[in-house]
Amino acid sequence: MSEPKNIIEELRERMGQNPMSLDQLKPPEGVATGISIFDDFFLWRGLPKGDLTLLHGKPGTGATSLWLQTVAQIHKSEKWVAWVNSDWELLPSSQLQEKVDLERLLVVKKPQQPEQLFWILQEMLSSGLFEMIGCHLSQFSLKHHQIQKLKNLARLHRVALVLISHLKQLVVNPLFALVIECQREFYTVRRALHRPTPFTIAGSMVHADISYEVQHQYRHQTGAYLC
Repeated sequence: MSEPKNIIEELRERMGQNPMSLDQLKPPEGVATGISIFDDFFLWRGLPKGDLTLLHGKPGTGATSLWLQTVAQIHKSEKWVAWVNSDWELLPSSQLQEKVDLERLLVVKKPQQPEQLFWILQEMLSSGLFEMIGCHLSQFSLKHHQIQKLKNLARLHRVALVLISHLKQLVVNPLFALVIECQREFYTVRRALHRPTPFTIAGSMVHADISYEVQHQYRHQTGAYLC
């Protein structure tokens, strides 16, 4: 009787000659938003690292607040985040100011020319200094091939690149790994890896999570409750 085959060899025969490594079986990396309903839903457990996220919405719809909430989570690990100003300047709300470490947040002034935005983002991604980079994207700020190059750089340097824009044509752009439509009253996930979409979340649930996190942090620091 022939000796039994090695278990690994038998598995290789069943699975083929190129079985996946353990690293390939791990879920992709993400940066937590601190909003449980999002982090529990996404395979990244937050916004994807090494890829592009689009937060689609007009001013006042909660897109920037969602980005700042993620910044606050990153700052807990004492890592750096960057934002490039445009027609939308970064103005943390009174709630989020308590959580954002301004010493670890680099805010770049608005580029004088629209074409400079691509160069700035390219240099910031290549620096490897930032866990997440964000900016508002206006009409004609970036061309498709430039977004593709930024995606490649984000993947190479393991950076979460988040673009906030009201442009409807970007929602269907396949370069974005994650697309969230922000409308204040509700947030709709239009695209997310291995997750059924659209997936709609009531805005009150998101804002409640942000308020709870601020309240919890304030109590931890002072022993008192916010009114």
